[in-house]
Amino acid sequence: MKTQSERAEIRKALTIGAVCIATYLANYYLRNMLGVLTPQMLAGGKFTVGHIGILSSVYMFFYAAGQLINGILGDVFSPKKMTVFGIFSAGMVTVLFPFLGGKIPQILCFAVLGFCLSMVRGPVMKIISENTRPDLARNICVFFSVASFAGPLIAALFAMMGNWRMSFIAAGCVAVPVALAAYAVFTSLEKRKLVAYQSSKGQGLSSVLAIFKIERFAFYMVIACITEINATSISFWIPTFLTENLHFDDKTANLIFTVISTLRAVMPFFSLMIYRAAGCRDIPVMRTSFLTATALFALLLVAPNRWFSLVFLSLALMAVTCSSALLWSIYIPGLGKTGKVSGVNGILDCTGYVAAAVSNMVFAGVMSRVGWNTVFILWASLGAMGVITTLFVRQKSS
Repeated sequence: MKTQSERAEIRKALTIGAVCIATYLANYYLRNMLGVLTPQMLAGGKFTVGHIGILSSVYMFFYAAGQLINGILGDVFSPKKMTVFGIFSAGMVTVLFPFLGGKIPQILCFAVLGFCLSMVRGPVMKIISENTRPDLARNICVFFSVASFAGPLIAALFAMMGNWRMSFIAAGCVAVPVALAAYAVFTSLEKRKLVAYQSSKGQGLSSVLAIFKIERFAFYMVIACITEINATSISFWIPTFLTENLHFDDKTANLIFTVISTLRAVMPFFSLMIYRAAGCRDIPVMRTSFLTATALFALLLVAPNRWFSLVFLSLALMAVTCSSALLWSIYIPGLGKTGKVSGVNGILDCTGYVAAAVSNMVFAGVMSRVGWNTVFILWASLGAMGVITTLFVRQKSS
């Protein structure tokens, strides 16, 4: 039977978890709006694949740079203020985008969007890891991972409005009150001294360099690159793949994208179950998931029809999601005692998004010049890279 103190700890964790998940859900659906609305924007004739590819890559580069900067600053300044400002500003920028007519203002808009959204994940992970027990933090971060894959689902629902301009405006308008509500709840928890943060203020460069000495950090930097390319770059082009390669109409493509996002959203739960069943041995689980993804991406080359292609693609993305969940839901939440969770998260996310931004431009170029089969080979190669990477690291003893 749980004591009163344990029940209070669980209630606090539930409150922190609910607010953090809500803010991160807003973060993730905002970043996926461009991807799900790409078919509509292309159909309107005012956007080209190249221009949308630039918007996406600019967003990713500024998000990556912001993750590095804001991740480190999240261990110095108030993570509450950074999180709230990031979501609020991103919501306002999203509302503004449909009213911008020139290419340069649109590109600048996505640069600002990327930097604002980069203020969220690191500080929020710090709030969770430093203010809840490790076991509760792990459970919250599983739902956190679910939110990252449910974000595209919500973005797809906004896209079903049928007008890309109204979809952007509605998405931004929903994010603003989420930010204000988060500020109110976090402020209340701080006043009641239920939430506090370790600060690395005054430690200078040594604080940043200490992050790279954390166990298996270099290994997880590589894993972050591979999983972020799958979660961001490949996901970005799925709606276009469904319409241009598999020849589904826009509404059907959005529905299919919604189903795929739902399947990926539940994978963190299965990943945690598999992780525990494997004796909490994350390396063998990752190796198996990457090997599975490699085979499934390769099968896209010989899929007899579009329905087989959908099955292979969905299962491949679900397999990679397993490795992603181990990174974000197991490894990082276990670093709460270091006081550097925001910095760790920022550097890993930055590395991943730089890789995703470069990959996004490569995928766009390959699609327009060579074709989808070469893209499938690139996707399979990413899985193979994951398998090879796991061969160079030893399983941590239990």
